[in-house]
Amino acid sequence: MYPAEHFQQHDGKQLQQLVNSYQLATILMPNSQSQLNDICHVPLLYDLEQKVFIGHVAKYNPLSLLDGQSVNLLFSGEDCYLSPSYSQNKTLPSWLYSSVYITAHVRLITNTDKKEQIMQRLTDHFELHFSKPDTTKWQLDEVPVQHRHAMYQQLSFIEFIPCHWRGNFKLSQNKPATIRKVIKDNLIKHGKESIAQLFDS
Repeated sequence: MYPAEHFQQHDGKQLQQLVNSYQLATILMPNSQSQLNDICHVPLLYDLEQKVFIGHVAKYNPLSLLDGQSVNLLFSGEDCYLSPSYSQNKTLPSWLYSSVYITAHVRLITNTDKKEQIMQRLTDHFELHFSKPDTTKWQLDEVPVQHRHAMYQQLSFIEFIPCHWRGNFKLSQNKPATIRKVIKDNLIKHGKESIAQLFDS
């Protein structure tokens, strides 16, 4: 079984927290010309109420041809090198990381009003994180509506409907609790508080 059971994360709140914190998804798409996947990177926002991810891509992106098909979304969270010195030399060198892997169905949006709603939600969300207290956040209506709708013709607006979530949190869960505590304490000591906090998840 991979990942090993002790590295699997099943807590839905933890999985949602990661995708909300690290919103650039790596999307793996089927390729009819190859056994390998096509890959693209798309920032996605999870709508908890509707239980869908929303986003948009350029019209020429292969995702535009996958309406009704399934893709895999990979969200990568905190990661860092684990030195044996962090565990009093009771481990070998390793790497700590957290990720969420989601299988989802693609649903292309064709309704203009819904495209506008998606663009508004994405803009409001990402501008909120981008804007500084002493700056005015950018507003979508700064672009004239006819110009916006013309630009929307060059985009594909997509809802990704998740059907299966998998978490892979490799945080030394296979080590004794005493060793994990030493590792966590050293992570905090060396300024890696974010990944250290995951040790409690």
